Amino acid sequence: MQDIYVDTVTAINFSNGVVRMVMVDQDPAAIARPVPDEDAPRMREKQQVIMPLPGFLYMVSVIKGLVDDPKMQEIIARHVSAGLLPGTDAPAPAAAAE
Repeated sequence: MQDIYVDTVTAINFSNGVVRMVMVDQDPAAIARPVPDEDAPRMREKQQVIMPLPGFLYMVSVIKGLVDDPKMQEIIARHVSAGLLPGTDAPAPAAAAE
């Protein structure tokens, strides 16, 4: 099995029964040569995960179970209070659909 680190997902698309998720990480070249006027790190596309809708929905249920776990809820609350994650009043990111 190959491990691949990504910082986040920038796009989720659903078309013809297939879900595509674009994963990104910070661009190492941008880290090495920062642009003074840019506060946000520049991201680069790293990997794409393509899966059938049933597999995606199962993954969502697994993630929901993890997020609903009391230990995870405690960690999330600490991250929100530290300002590392948006609170529950923040707008949810929209998924692209075709």
